[in-house]
Amino acid sequence: MREPLSSVVLQTIKPRPIEWIDKPFLQGSAFHLVAGPKGVGKGTWLARVTASVTRGTYGPAVDVLLISTEDSASIDIHPRLKAAGGDAAHVHLITSAFALPDDLDRLRDLALEIGNVGLVVIDPIGNHLKGADTDKEGAVRNAIHGLNALADDLHCIIVGVRHLTKARANGALASVLGSVAWVDLPRAVLAFAPDDEDDLTFHIQVVAGNRSGRCAAQAFRIELKDVGLTEPVTYAAELGESSKNVDQLLTTANLPRGAKRSSVKEIILRELAKGERPMDHLKSVAIAEIDASGETVWRAANELKAERRVAVSNSGTGTPWLWRLKESLDEVRIDEGPNLSDEVRNAETAQPSQLDLTSSVTSIDEVRIYDEDKKPLTSSTHVNDEVRNAGGEDDIPF
Repeated sequence: MREPLSSVVLQTIKPRPIEWIDKPFLQGSAFHLVAGPKGVGKGTWLARVTASVTRGTYGPAVDVLLISTEDSASIDIHPRLKAAGGDAAHVHLITSAFALPDDLDRLRDLALEIGNVGLVVIDPIGNHLKGADTDKEGAVRNAIHGLNALADDLHCIIVGVRHLTKARANGALASVLGSVAWVDLPRAVLAFAPDDEDDLTFHIQVVAGNRSGRCAAQAFRIELKDVGLTEPVTYAAELGESSKNVDQLLTTANLPRGAKRSSVKEIILRELAKGERPMDHLKSVAIAEIDASGETVWRAANELKAERRVAVSNSGTGTPWLWRLKESLDEVRIDEGPNLSDEVRNAETAQPSQLDLTSSVTSIDEVRIYDEDKKPLTSSTHVNDEVRNAGGEDDIPF
C-alpha cells in the first residue's frame, strides 16, 4: 500500500528573494541550460564563470563540481581555468560514471562532503541521461526535473550544456536539440551565437526564464593568453552589453562573415552618390533597411575610408562632419578626415554626427580609426583587428 500524500502549510515557509549571482544570467539555487552550436565559446565562457566563483568575484569564493565528458582535463579544462585566473584547488572533476536521475543523491552527498560547493557544471548534459531518448518529453523530464530541487538544497548554481541543431531559422529555443522539456524546466536558458561581423566575438542572451526578463544580452571575445604551455590558451574577454539579438544571429550564422557589413558598404556608397551625408543619416538608412547596428555602419564607413573610396570633412569648427565619395586621387593625399579620439577629447565642440552614440564600444582606444596616409593605429581591440584582417582569421578551437 502506498503512503498517503503529505502537505505543508504555505504560511510556515519563509519567503526569500531571488539571489542573483550575475544578473540576469546566473541566479543562485537554480538550474540553468546553456545552449548553442559548436564553436561559439560555451566552454571558454564557462571557464570564466568557474574561475570567477573560485576567486570570489561574485561574493565569497566557492568550490565547483565539474562533470565533463567531451573536453580533456589536462589540455582544455585546466589551461582554460588558468587563463581565466581561476583557482584549480577549488575545482573538483567527477571521474565516476554519472547518470540522471539515478545519481542525484550521490551528487548531493559528494557536494556536501566537499562543502561550500557553489557551482555544478554538467557538460554536455545529454551525455548523462542513461541512454534516455532526448526527444521524448517524459524521458527528459524524468531525467532533469530534480536539478532545480538539488540546486535549491545545495544553494548553488547548476549549469547543463546543450547543443543546438543546424536548422536555426526559428530561433534558439526551437533549435535546442530534443524535447521541449529542455527549455521548460530550467530557470533560465542562455543561448550563444557567433557575431555576424567578427569571427572571434560571440553573444550570450537570456532566451527563456520564469524569473527574469528575456532579451538581456552580453558580448565576449575569444582571445589568447600565455599560461606557460607551448601553445596559448583561449579565454573569454568581456565586451559588455550587446545590442544584437541571438535569434537573428543564429538565423544568419551560415552566411559568410562580414556579409552584413558588405551590404552596409553598398548602402553607404549608394547614399553618398546622392551627395554629402552625415553619419547619423547613414546609420538611420542602414538600420531601417537591414537592421544593421550603429557600430557596423561606423566600421563599414571607416573601412571604405581606409580603401580610399570615401572621405569625410567639415567646413570648420562648429560645423558638421559630412561623408562623401572620393573625387580624385589628389583628395586622398590631402583629406585625412576626423580622428574620433580627437573628437572625444574635444567633446565640447563636437557635433552630434561626430560621435558614434549608438556604438557599443566604450573607450577611445577601441574606436581609433584609419589615418589615410599612415598605417592603421595599433590596438588590442577587435575594431582594428577586424579591418586589418578583413580576409578572416585562422579558426581557433574553443
